[in-house]
Amino acid sequence: MNPIVKKDILNLLRLSIAAIKEGNLFKLRELSDQVIHNAAIFQDKDSITIAILIYSISKIFKDNVDDYVLDYLESGVTNLEIGKINAYESDIKSIMKTMESKNGNTKYYVQEVFEMAEIKKASKIFEHGISMAQVADSLGISLWDLMDYVGKTRIIDNMEQGNGIKARLSFTRGLFR
Repeated sequence: MNPIVKKDILNLLRLSIAAIKEGNLFKLRELSDQVIHNAAIFQDKDSITIAILIYSISKIFKDNVDDYVLDYLESGVTNLEIGKINAYESDIKSIMKTMESKNGNTKYYVQEVFEMAEIKKASKIFEHGISMAQVADSLGISLWDLMDYVGKTRIIDNMEQGNGIKARLSFTRGLFR
């Protein structure tokens, strides 16, 4: 794991644990957005996975987060600090599996939240300048789902639009003279 990514994930996990203990689940969404910058630069799965997990926790738990989530998050921090990457990954997978198995109906909700979180996070990566096709391929999501989501947001409207219409028209006319 890249040392910069590792440091940012550790910071995200610590801040997430603090937010959960404070009962500030909305802060988890903001924290998950911060790690997306690494995902755009390094295009690593660890940043994407943890961002989706933290975002999903904020969506699934409306009032308070169960103790098992905190236990696994704290264990994940410890394992990542001492370099036990496999144990860290196991902790993260355990959170996902536990959330899915907690309630029979919750499994479908968790799956939907993870899918929507992936699409939302993919749009954030796209905002950082990575092409939609590359983002969709690296996350294993449908390009059509990503395009549909981005089309419903104002992301494209906020992106820089090179030259204006007059400048492009003038350039094109200059080519044919």
